Amino acid sequence: MNMKKIISISLFFFGFIALVRSQEIKCNVTVNSNQIPQVEKDIFDALQKGIFEFVNNTVWTTDVFADHEKIEASMFINVTEQVKDGQGQVVADQYRGTITVQSRRRVYNSTYDCQLMNYQDNNFSFSYIPFQQFYYSETSSMSNLTAVIAFYCYMIIGLDYDSFSPNGGDVYLNKALNIVNMSQNLPEPGWKASETANRYYMINDYMNPAFKPLRELMYDYHRLGYDIFATDLEGGRKVVFTSLKTLDKIWSQRPNAFLLQVFFSTKRNEIMDLLKETKAAEKAEVITILKKVDPSQGSKYDALAGDPQ
Repeated sequence: MNMKKIISISLFFFGFIALVRSQEIKCNVTVNSNQIPQVEKDIFDALQKGIFEFVNNTVWTTDVFADHEKIEASMFINVTEQVKDGQGQVVADQYRGTITVQSRRRVYNSTYDCQLMNYQDNNFSFSYIPFQQFYYSETSSMSNLTAVIAFYCYMIIGLDYDSFSPNGGDVYLNKALNIVNMSQNLPEPGWKASETANRYYMINDYMNPAFKPLRELMYDYHRLGYDIFATDLEGGRKVVFTSLKTLDKIWSQRPNAFLLQVFFSTKRNEIMDLLKETKAAEKAEVITILKKVDPSQGSKYDALAGDPQ
């Protein structure tokens, strides 16, 4: 075989591997700009396409994902206003809004998905020049838009890995932490300890040893609990409820922690659905804990305290 053909085959092989590796996340991206109709829609169509290609085609890990292993996710960006300067004049190509990030993982041997993330980030400001390219770097500063998207991609991956093995997401959660550290000089909000309930606290708290029980919960709840529902529903449910009891340990150290709010925005409906199908005696203790750590929903937990109909 001549060298030219060998090179051609090699390029095809490595190109194929890169293609497979670039598809860890299967993410739907939606950009809504209805609140600022004065801006040409083509700009936001291009933004949506650019983010979609960036998320779905970037090589985020060194692992090879089969098609059925891809992490299902979505990002919904709601652009609410154009940024204005001190004189009230619109600043070109600068916007404010929210970004809602969701991810899920399939329960083993079923058609049911558990949510791993469901969070609306209200500290989302960004600059976007029509048709600009997205470039991610682990060692150099990025635009706020790129940094935010990359941060949530690593959160999505890290949480997914944590659900399959104890502390399995360390590598990727540390990459999210690195993005936060690199973004401290960005003028846009969401990165600094001087703020509240933001990306800084999300990842710093999650990696804090004080919240280790929450990471343990993520593994026990999903891999040891839900993943055996198909073969041992009662045993799996028992593991899930036992894992939820560890929330009391977190509450005792950090009551009203932001990370608990993030957890319940993701898991509350899922947990309530499971409680609906559980006998009163089996769920009494966990409901008491849930009412304590998620007090705003106390009346809803009370309503679930009786036997299922």
